[in-house]
Amino acid sequence: MSNGKKGVGDREQTSETEIGKVAPEAPQAVSVALRLQPVENSQQPVFANFTSVQAGSGVVYIDFGFLEPQTMAGLARLGQPGVKAPEAISGTLACRTAMSLETTANLANQLNHLLRGAAAAQAQTAQAAAPAAEPEAAGPVH
Repeated sequence: MSNGKKGVGDREQTSETEIGKVAPEAPQAVSVALRLQPVENSQQPVFANFTSVQAGSGVVYIDFGFLEPQTMAGLARLGQPGVKAPEAISGTLACRTAMSLETTANLANQLNHLLRGAAAAQAQTAQAAAPAAEPEAAGPVH
């Protein structure tokens, strides 16, 4: 029990929340309109059906590539018996980006947000398309 007076030993037991509510709060997200000006043909979308990620010293390299549809079909058969894996696969490097770890984390957050939204929309569409299952009336089975 405490008598309300603090002695020397009591100071050591003071919790951090009592001491200072000066702990910095987490920064809040702010939306800002951003317009990127195209340079040369940078506004043209680049199609890729393959990605590769490599880590560097404080940098992440992401390669976007394109593999021919026949190559993709051949890769799908690799797990089947009697199909030998090729020594190498040829493709086209469509784009290479180098990003800081912070930028890569931001990209991952944006992609996860996009994918969660797409999955929710897909689930909602599937629910709307499914016929409403009505419970069967309870009664004797003949």
